[in-house]
Amino acid sequence: FVYLLIFLRLFVAFIESAFSLKRVNLENSAQHYYPRQRFPWKISVKIQRKIIGVLFLIYLLSASIIIVFGQIQRVTNAAYFNSFIQQGSGLPFNCTIPDNMVRLVTQELAVSIARRHMSEFGSNMRVLGCHITKTPEGKLAWIAVIGSTNVIAENYVKGFVIIDATDPTATPKILRNEFGVGEGLWWDHDVHFRPYMDDMAKSYGVAYITWDLTTNESAYVVTRYNVGFDLVRRYETPIVYDSQGNLHYETESISDVPSWITQIYDEDWLEGMINEMGCFRRGDGFDYWAGGLLWIIPPSRERFQMTEDTRYIVDPETNDVVALICVNPVGNQRALSGVFKATREGVFFYDFKSANYISGMTAEDMVEGRLPKPAAGIYYAEMPLLYPIEISLDNFRLAWYVPIYWREGTWETDETIYLAGFAIVDASEVNRIAITMNGEGLTSEQLVRKTRLDFMKLFGVV
Repeated sequence: FVYLLIFLRLFVAFIESAFSLKRVNLENSAQHYYPRQRFPWKISVKIQRKIIGVLFLIYLLSASIIIVFGQIQRVTNAAYFNSFIQQGSGLPFNCTIPDNMVRLVTQELAVSIARRHMSEFGSNMRVLGCHITKTPEGKLAWIAVIGSTNVIAENYVKGFVIIDATDPTATPKILRNEFGVGEGLWWDHDVHFRPYMDDMAKSYGVAYITWDLTTNESAYVVTRYNVGFDLVRRYETPIVYDSQGNLHYETESISDVPSWITQIYDEDWLEGMINEMGCFRRGDGFDYWAGGLLWIIPPSRERFQMTEDTRYIVDPETNDVVALICVNPVGNQRALSGVFKATREGVFFYDFKSANYISGMTAEDMVEGRLPKPAAGIYYAEMPLLYPIEISLDNFRLAWYVPIYWREGTWETDETIYLAGFAIVDASEVNRIAITMNGEGLTSEQLVRKTRLDFMKLFGVV
């Protein structure tokens, strides 16, 4: 986009220069010519048109070269990201996740909960942003950033609402901690714009609040990447700002990123690079014509694409937050092609193309087809999570953990949403489904546990 603006500006400058050359009489101009004065060239209208035509052709050729170069470099991006990938073996996790660590709160539900409990900050307040991280106690949590509806007058963050991501019924915690930078603020108080003013060579993505465990103080983390002149999007380590908006922490390599920074990759960069890699994949390499070209080049069968959002969940083995990205074969959203697991040690890819697993979207549909119709509102399944379940000793089944929600169905900002049930669907045998609707006195942990035990009974485990 920047290159396009440069060429557009050059083209406009050439046009302005061509039109500024006006026809004049040479005899009259000689009488009024002075040193250091631009000589008034006499150019006919016909020549002006030719100049404009030539300049337009130069601009068109330059723009075409940039577009073609950008398309070719998409393959280079895929090859660059492939250097990040480590081939995983077996399952993404090698143990069953504890029932009290399963993520049950979506971003939409977290914002809804935050809006119900933000009255302590007063009127004319809104949720500026909401991102997932870990609390100092090690709990997975959504952090809703609260700020004024008039950021020109009150250009700072008022505080935060902390929502337990594993228990939507838990009372949120209110953190009255003012921040000089944040999402949705004005000018250099915006947490994305401030680092851009310091270093315009980099691109800045997701920003989220977390805790610096060395000082036990909250900090704003900004993920980033670098787009070079070759249009390759290279990874950059995140930076951290303190409550005053000062640069608090910056590392040079991924190995130096501290453990309390839970998301070390920009989500948009990660998803974009995965899609680029899947789009051009052919065999062990990458090909721009992997999608095929008429009857001349057949399409590649190794291509994949993202159809679901990135899920930030807890790794049951390391207790660390990891990003789980499920991909499907191009043109088939019902099957699972593989899983990317992004950790601080690297990005791992688990190839399930030949395992005959269903996708998360299919699991949602299988659950929704078995739900009763409520008297009011609607039930729906959302945010399927892929976890292994140990049926017997060293015998694991890969299954989809699917939360079930109820909502009014008005689709308004202040719509009521709550967790209504939980389901587990086997990833290879879709007829093995366990569903539990939430009842009185049943906690979130008990809801997950009951569903998991019911699922194990389907395999003869009592």
